[in-house]
Amino acid sequence: MRVLAHFTAAALAAATLLSTAPAGAAAAATGDIHAELRRHLRDAVADGSLAVLAEVRAAGRTHRLAEGRIRYGAPHPAQAAGRFRIGSLTKAFTATVVLQLAAEGRLTLADPVARWLPGIVREGERITLRNLLQHTSGIPDYFPTLLDAAGNPREPLRTWREQELVGLAERLPRTPGTFSYSNTNYVLLGMVIRAVTGRGYATEITERVIRRAGLTRTSAPDTEPSIKGPHPHAHALTGGVVTDITALNPTVLGAAGGMVSTTADLNRFMRALLGGRLLPPAWLAEMKKPLPGGTYGLGLASVRLPCGTFYGQAGGVAGYFAAAFRSEDGRREVGLAATPYKGDPGRALNALLARTVCESGGSPG
Repeated sequence: MRVLAHFTAAALAAATLLSTAPAGAAAAATGDIHAELRRHLRDAVADGSLAVLAEVRAAGRTHRLAEGRIRYGAPHPAQAAGRFRIGSLTKAFTATVVLQLAAEGRLTLADPVARWLPGIVREGERITLRNLLQHTSGIPDYFPTLLDAAGNPREPLRTWREQELVGLAERLPRTPGTFSYSNTNYVLLGMVIRAVTGRGYATEITERVIRRAGLTRTSAPDTEPSIKGPHPHAHALTGGVVTDITALNPTVLGAAGGMVSTTADLNRFMRALLGGRLLPPAWLAEMKKPLPGGTYGLGLASVRLPCGTFYGQAGGVAGYFAAAFRSEDGRREVGLAATPYKGDPGRALNALLARTVCESGGSPG
């Protein structure tokens, strides 16, 4: 089940698969949108996700749906308002804080890592904060070294220090000068946030993003392994046995992927961010601008579809998948979560993303 076990490059994968959606997808909007969306969620459940949650805003309406069950072997249905781990969507929050600090003149994207974190990484004087944000630092991803054969963390309850995670990456070969998606980059950015502000990334994200955007069910937990409130559980299928792997110490990803949210809050975050409430216009434009020939900017991925250009992120960790995309014109939004555990749910989940963003056209919700 490695296809969805961890999403070290989920934003890029989602953008690629979204861009291959059939050109006629938008035409399907003539039917009952809600019923069509529910059918897509059921397909994703049938293909290997225990639960799938979605909030789609389009055509002047908001659709909140859920299919499946919250726990294997239990009858309780999934709830559309359930919380889940968002994985690499955390990077968009972390990048927003870094760009806010840049807008305030407290750092520049041209600053070398060594200015804020002396001696932490090799050649830190040659790697800039921009390199970290856009994954061009060449610093490898430590995260795969912590996973078992099924793609889940071997020590899910262990508390990791950021320096330990960076140290794991420092033992691996580098790929300088090229795009290489790496969780290590954003762990380092979390350390930079502390060096600049004197406070941890979770505190800064909470005050600068979560509260400003009015996200009432989003959190950046410290070491708490459980998810508070109603939530679908994550599972793994190993050797024919299904086990609950919901408990996870978020320090294994930290500023790169440790947050928890809901589909409604993810849409609300993207609305606030892309609507200009969290960053000045010039800095938002900088965040959205992709590398030449690519789709990834500074913590955001972009994708062009028959119904327009969309910005967002996708990610996942240990049995959770999450994605949030918003159209450039603000007319369509989709927040999605799933708990894949068997088969090949990737096909259905990415088809779900492609269809939900283009099959439900209309005016802003």
